[in-house]
Amino acid sequence: MKRRDFIKVSSASGVAGIIGPEYLPLTTPLSDSDCFDLHPFIKEHPEAVFIHRTRVKKITNAEAIRKTAHKLAGEMFVKTTSEKGYANSTKITCKPNWTCNGGPDTDPESKLGVTTDLHFVEGFLNGVREVGPQQFYIRECACPQNWEANGWTAMAERNNIDLRDLTSKNFWELGEDDLIFRDVDGVVFKKVAFMAPVTAPDTFLINIAKFKAHMMGITGAIKNLQGTTGRKFHQYCGGHFDIFKSYDKRYHPFFQPDYMAKIKALHKQHVAAGIPRWDSVPIGSSFGGGVFMEQWVQRMLDSYSVTPTGINMVEGIYGLDGNGFGTGPHKGKGKNYKSNQVIFGKDAFRVDIIAHWLAGHEPGNFGLFHIGIERGLSDVLDPFDIPVYMWEDGKAKKVKLDTFKRTPLVTNYLTIGDAAQHEDKYHLCNEPFDYKAWKGIGKVNPIDRPSIRALGTNAKDNVVMEVSVPEEGNVYMDILDRNGELVWRMEAPGLEPGKHEMVWDGFSQPGLYNVYVKGMTWDASREMVIYT
Repeated sequence: MKRRDFIKVSSASGVAGIIGPEYLPLTTPLSDSDCFDLHPFIKEHPEAVFIHRTRVKKITNAEAIRKTAHKLAGEMFVKTTSEKGYANSTKITCKPNWTCNGGPDTDPESKLGVTTDLHFVEGFLNGVREVGPQQFYIRECACPQNWEANGWTAMAERNNIDLRDLTSKNFWELGEDDLIFRDVDGVVFKKVAFMAPVTAPDTFLINIAKFKAHMMGITGAIKNLQGTTGRKFHQYCGGHFDIFKSYDKRYHPFFQPDYMAKIKALHKQHVAAGIPRWDSVPIGSSFGGGVFMEQWVQRMLDSYSVTPTGINMVEGIYGLDGNGFGTGPHKGKGKNYKSNQVIFGKDAFRVDIIAHWLAGHEPGNFGLFHIGIERGLSDVLDPFDIPVYMWEDGKAKKVKLDTFKRTPLVTNYLTIGDAAQHEDKYHLCNEPFDYKAWKGIGKVNPIDRPSIRALGTNAKDNVVMEVSVPEEGNVYMDILDRNGELVWRMEAPGLEPGKHEMVWDGFSQPGLYNVYVKGMTWDASREMVIYT
């Protein structure tokens, strides 16, 4: 029987509905009209962050990295039908962090760590393609003149991926359909231009940032998205300047006329509110400091607020410290560290908070995360308020964040001190932060009532369920068929409170089942109809 299984969870009174039309078997075979979606547990838990430990022995082992990414994509995405998910005609747009990494003559190994690994991007997108969608685009704003030398152009061509330079020209020099303009009532922007098909309604955006330090902290998912916009819309890192004095007048209507005054007022307000390091001044350079960071954060969040993403990732098979472009504290250079992890989730803020923590920093020390809450784009600050799952072989296991090894990446983010006396240029922002005042924001709601529900099926057609565990302890699950015969039993010792994924590996036949789950002092049950 060729099948893709869909789960309906019903109350006892609703079981009679199995004879109704909504429960009739789906007899139409899979066709080009079928769909894809994220793994059901990832999809149902946008509040969670997943960490996948990789096993790449050498950061120059291209094939190992490609295979790792390909396997991960095949686990994170599943096939489904038109009842759920995205049509296979959906345009898959990928935003890697392919920033400037030296000219064509630069030693290739010295570039590693500056950009999202080419082989990871190739392996991951091909893994997604095998699930169903066939139209792929890569959109990047930085240094298109270096794409060919880096092998990115050749990779796109051999995999039939649309890679176009849409940022070397001004918007009036491009085609009518090359950019998509989105209105935003922002602090800096009134309207933002995105490289098509980014933000189009029939597009799924895969955002793959790089695990590396940068003068703005750790280059994460939020910052990476700034590179999806057109020329002059993405240049947030170039210092604090007045665009009305430096940009062509044709760009002026896209900016708030009083944004400079707003930036200065907000900066003053945030210094008074106690955002860490926000009173910093530039040291040893013509740009930097708190006012510069205020403009960068506000301008970036204007754009972020109108950029829907499908999945946000930080590729951390290896990570780079320093300034993000190969310069750092090691005799003037940055250093790569084999961190062997990929961080992902639906919420970019939560992914970035965990990425900063894994890089040895205290997320509460970064203004981005405070201002995200202030603007209603985030609801969490403390990394330990975020449910974290270890992702292995297509399954999610809830774990404590501090069980993961951290990879400290020093950064030249806002420096404490003045020109005469200050901390090292490259440093960790790991000073303690008091999260107590923020505990009403983003706090994970405790599980007050145990429950069990079915979510869907994974890439192996196994049934994926969610169990809400109210207290730490051993958990047992039994699944009985409609005749009361035990068809599957599972034991999960030492589960912590929270929502856990359970996968019925032995599922074989559609039908009516009763699911029982029991802890040390609690139990729950549910009837489940599986049909094909």
